[in-house]
Amino acid sequence: MIVSESYVVPSWSCVGFIFSIDEDANMNQNKIYYQNQKDWTADDFNALHRYLSKMVEHAYDSPGSYDGQNRINEIKTISVSEMTKEAKILLYCAILSQNSELINECENLKDLINLTPLSYKLILNPFKQSGDPIYRRFNVLY
Repeated sequence: MIVSESYVVPSWSCVGFIFSIDEDANMNQNKIYYQNQKDWTADDFNALHRYLSKMVEHAYDSPGSYDGQNRINEIKTISVSEMTKEAKILLYCAILSQNSELINECENLKDLINLTPLSYKLILNPFKQSGDPIYRRFNVLY
């Protein structure tokens, strides 16, 4: 785990603002996927995407390891109802493209199946607008 003045970041994370050290009691509200994304830029959404993607991609790496257990435990405790539609779609696309068995294994993720595409294009990287067909199906370009 990497600790800075304001943030604690799991060592496997590629995002620098997951939750605040001073807010342990309200940790869920500070997770990047629960944050208000009203004024986010493409870079912010790209950071969210990278975080969710890595979490899903490595959910079953070293099942007995501390990092492996942390990833799968975090996935199993995500409250999808507290997430924005953008965060839900990024999580669902990451799951479908990398680790689709999570949908059946994690009861808390079942509602993702009913997601509809965004009504606009969510661009994660303005310089490379392609990506996986699963993401394009939900109007996400990266």
